Amino acid sequence: MADLPLVIVPHPVGTISLNQLRSLAESVVDPMTTKLLRQSQPVTEPAERARSDSDTSRTTLRIASDPPGLFSEVVKRGWSDGLPVLPPTRAAVDEMIAANSVDTDLAFGMIPPLNGVATIEKIAANAVMAGCLPEYFSLVIAAVKGVLKPGFNLDGVQTTTGNVAPIIVINGPCRKSVEINCGANVLGQGWRANATIGRALRLIMTNIGGATPGVFDKSTVGQPAKYTFCVGENEEESPWEPLHVERGLGSAASAVSVTGCSGVYSAVDMASQTGKGLLKTFALTMIGGLASGVTSTEVMFIVCPEHAAVFSSEGYSKDAIRQELFLLARVPHEKISDENLELLSKRRPLWFKHGAAHEIGAVDRPDDIRIVVAGGAGAKSAYIPGRTGTRMQTVVVGSEESQSGVMVY
Repeated sequence: MADLPLVIVPHPVGTISLNQLRSLAESVVDPMTTKLLRQSQPVTEPAERARSDSDTSRTTLRIASDPPGLFSEVVKRGWSDGLPVLPPTRAAVDEMIAANSVDTDLAFGMIPPLNGVATIEKIAANAVMAGCLPEYFSLVIAAVKGVLKPGFNLDGVQTTTGNVAPIIVINGPCRKSVEINCGANVLGQGWRANATIGRALRLIMTNIGGATPGVFDKSTVGQPAKYTFCVGENEEESPWEPLHVERGLGSAASAVSVTGCSGVYSAVDMASQTGKGLLKTFALTMIGGLASGVTSTEVMFIVCPEHAAVFSSEGYSKDAIRQELFLLARVPHEKISDENLELLSKRRPLWFKHGAAHEIGAVDRPDDIRIVVAGGAGAKSAYIPGRTGTRMQTVVVGSEESQSGVMVY
């Protein structure tokens, strides 16, 4: 919409006083009125920006084939995350699509903030650039479908000044077939599938959605998870039912779950040999990032197998752990600044009803705590807070809905 009248409201908005906000609002009334009342002039859109109604037109570019030249060209065009990419040649993209028997023109919806249409071909091109093998592609598709569901709040994730990024959790038999890391260093480097599936989603969010850092992606400081964040659940060493079963799927299904992540906190406890002791450590870890947070949606604990075994030996279920953490992970009002308390009273009103509360919890409900068993040897778990109103979405890998029709969530 080249002729769309825009009025820019200067930052900040959410952290200023009511009087300042009123003054800011008044300052943009005249420019808004002028633009709304101006006579409409026909605008001829430049040829290079013209798109078909479905935004599925294909363009083939000839660029340098040598790796340094290719990388320079891709960076110049804004198609990279800053790291080298593989060339999305017609042959490579076609191979990615053919390996999954999907229609090239199939689309799953529009990716904010610029609402590029997520066609299979565009998704495949970004998966190739990220370094995915064709056998990973069905997981990439499932991740895209997940973040496009309304409950994920992709628009907020794409444009927030916060540091939220998607975390992908993979369950089921596909973990073995594509060699997803579920064990040692599960949140770290060294595994092609984990690294490139998560990276493909990031490139898709940037290249199709238009969330260019510093332009529409307004993250103040960002975080490493904005490159890639993909883990597999260590179902074999878990004493509990895996995440996708909790989410209502059968144990034999392969599934991808996505939710928002605003960082990783280590939950180290090499001494406690009781569930009660571990819960105290976990609760303290949750409290660590609470005072600076003004929203609460869902959080996740990556529980290492050793900690899971301690809980299981005492009969703790996931629900019991959630209930205990909900009661323990709270901060007294006096630990929080007056200004933040005022903001929290508006954004998290459950903790301020009737003026009786004198503390605030890391989450608003026990069910907002997700528990995933992953990692290798060692008594070290991880706490992953969420932000920006994201809620977990789970998609079956290779489900029939990915094979036909245009889906806009």
